[in-house]
Amino acid sequence: MSTNSENQCDYLVVGAGASGCVLASRLSENPENRVILLEAGGSDASPFLRVPGLGFAAGAIAKYNWNHLLEPIPELHDRQMVLLEGKVLGGSSSINGMIYTRGHSSEYDQWRDMGCTGWGFDDLRPYFLKSEANFRGAGQWHGDAGPMPLRRANPQLPICDAFLGAAGAAGLPIVDDLNANHPEGLGFYDVNIHRGLRMSAPRSFLHQAKRRGNLRVITRTEVLRIVFSHGRATGIEARQHGVETTFSAAREVIVCAGAIKSPQLLLLSGIGPADDLRALGIEVAAHSPQVGKNLQNHPCYRPRFACSQKVTARNHLSPAGMVRAGYSYAVSRTGPLAESFASVGGFFRSDPDLPLADMQVVMLSALSPQGSQGLLGLLPKEQGFGLTIYQGTPYSRGQVRLRSCDPLAAPMVVSGYFSDPRDIAVLASGVQRMREVMRHPEIARYISAAVAPKDTVRSKAELIAEIRREAATSYHQSGTCAMGSDEWSVLDSRLRVRGVTGLRVADTSVIPRLPNAAMHAPALMIGEKAAAMVLDDAVR
Repeated sequence: MSTNSENQCDYLVVGAGASGCVLASRLSENPENRVILLEAGGSDASPFLRVPGLGFAAGAIAKYNWNHLLEPIPELHDRQMVLLEGKVLGGSSSINGMIYTRGHSSEYDQWRDMGCTGWGFDDLRPYFLKSEANFRGAGQWHGDAGPMPLRRANPQLPICDAFLGAAGAAGLPIVDDLNANHPEGLGFYDVNIHRGLRMSAPRSFLHQAKRRGNLRVITRTEVLRIVFSHGRATGIEARQHGVETTFSAAREVIVCAGAIKSPQLLLLSGIGPADDLRALGIEVAAHSPQVGKNLQNHPCYRPRFACSQKVTARNHLSPAGMVRAGYSYAVSRTGPLAESFASVGGFFRSDPDLPLADMQVVMLSALSPQGSQGLLGLLPKEQGFGLTIYQGTPYSRGQVRLRSCDPLAAPMVVSGYFSDPRDIAVLASGVQRMREVMRHPEIARYISAAVAPKDTVRSKAELIAEIRREAATSYHQSGTCAMGSDEWSVLDSRLRVRGVTGLRVADTSVIPRLPNAAMHAPALMIGEKAAAMVLDDAVR
């Protein structure tokens, strides 16, 4: 296979998720840099990916999702789960809940203390702020000149206010800004929604950048492997519309394919545990035993409650409610269609004696049917709401491995959920605390029944058994190409792949320890910092 001149560039970015879009945009700000951004999925033009109020359905549409099937989970009765990851321009930023949270500064200081020089919070703050155009204006915790607009969620539903009222009555701090470094706090989220549209990574970072003559954004191109010459990454082999082709990079290849696909691509390219690669017939480019290891995610449990009054998002599905919602959106891009399905939540301690929150809770202002099929099946049939309660700092670790040397075969994803027994006990404690919040009259007056867990589930042991039956996963996967200071870390602190040259990884797979936050803001930050390091190294 030969490379035509159009497929030659200086910087080749693999994966147009949050980090990849930021990287391509920032690198192409210099008109002398020729940049190509490759994405396996297609366009993000669908209303399901643009209209915030339809976002609840985005992850259920198969063509926008990798739909990684996890291996059976021993600690959950060998149940299998599907791990969502965006396969579309924008990656998961095009299908997520539009929540923008960073986590506490001390969590990034732990990265620095683990040997990741330059990754403490004071080092990272400028890159967090660089992406933002926050409605609060510039300050200690926010920027106002970045490409991504952020505003406070405004669901205008009584059940959301009732939840915060009950949490406050239970002693949880109710805060104005969930990104202002509170040890614990609940409130309305900042969301990346502007003028009634989801401000995904491509809409924020590529919308203007694509007009630059030095940036090409190419979709529906699945990368098969990285090409090396004398130990240096010089390009990639890919498949476009069933035809194999190549792309070459004069300076660097930067992999931003996410915490499942990035390690898979490294392994397919000969970077990983040497014996495992040889057993699959893959030529070893660099022995790197930690590739695919250290997989982290936020396991969760979802309590659900039926309501006796018309106080939830079910109101919008009445004939009159749908007319009002459609009219508001058509006329002024406001109303429920302009809001995220996840507007209220925050961070709390599973144990009040902890110094810092170790849990997340997201309130979902509707009660979706369990086991629903199809998009219409996701719509609530009755008044009610749910909570998604995440363990924010899990001890358990999983891994990503190859099933074969076929680059189009799905990888083997072992979640590791609850393999460390401390995790399920912590999650159960967090669920218990939220159940106590639900007993406060501010919200209890609206609840007609506890759908799950039932009121008959009383002891912690019974709750742990319930979690084993019904626990779910978040889509905050990270850690599988972790940076570190030791020689066996996959990456150094400048995100360069050890053992080869001309190759970096820049996405949530680089994270050594998962923060107690959603992954959208950290992914944007990683893209910003990676771009700065690439540009800095280019002039050395």
